[in-house]
This record gives sequence, structure tokens and C-alpha cells, in this order.
Amino acid sequence: MSFKTSRINLMERLALHLKSEVALQAVGFASEPGVLQKVGKRFIRVSGQFFVPHTLQEIVLLGVPPRTRGTKVGLRTTYMGSFSAVLVKAGVDFAEVIVTRQDEEEELVILIPYNHLISIEQI
Repeated sequence: MSFKTSRINLMERLALHLKSEVALQAVGFASEPGVLQKVGKRFIRVSGQFFVPHTLQEIVLLGVPPRTRGTKVGLRTTYMGSFSAVLVKAGVDFAEVIVTRQDEEEELVILIPYNHLISIEQI
């Protein structure tokens, strides 16, 4: 089993989406879509508020067309249990996946910090 890996870290990946809309999820918190205004060394600013990306369970990149290439995987996370996804990229400290959820109209491009991943298994 092999996954496409990259030396890019979560903050570098987020910096590629400045001025784009994102939605954030953490324990007891789910944001409305907001504009990613700044990416620093440890914090991001979304719609005027500061967040620590590594404490978030997932960061949804809104308006980003999903890539058609990737590896179909089963993910097990600390916050959502097990679900299927397409693994697009495994960075230094995050996984980028495409997920289809029942309550969403389109596929979601999601960044998940590794501290919230339990396992990745090729399907």
C-alpha cells in the first residue's frame, strides 16, 4: 500500500487558500463558513477570529474543486469514527481527503491534522 506523501505541512497547505472560505470543526465547536484571512506560524485568522489549526478536528476548504485522483481509503478518526474517503495527499502533519456526506450537496475537501487520525486503510 502506498499513499502520495508530501513534505508540505498543514500551515503551508492552508496558506495556499488565503482569502478562500473555510469551515472549522473542533470538540464542541463548528464554525459557519468564513474567510481565511491570515496563516501564521501557529495560528490562523478566519473572519477576524484566531484559531490553532492543530487543535481542530477538521478544516473544510470550501469552493475548492475536488481532485479526481487519489486513493480510496477507510479513515478512523477520534471525532467521527470510521468513514470512507479519497486520500489526496498525506502531508507532514495532516491528511487531505475528499469526503461525501449525506447532508452536503457536493464533495468536501477536508484537511485533518494527524492528531485526530487513528488509522488510514486502503480499500
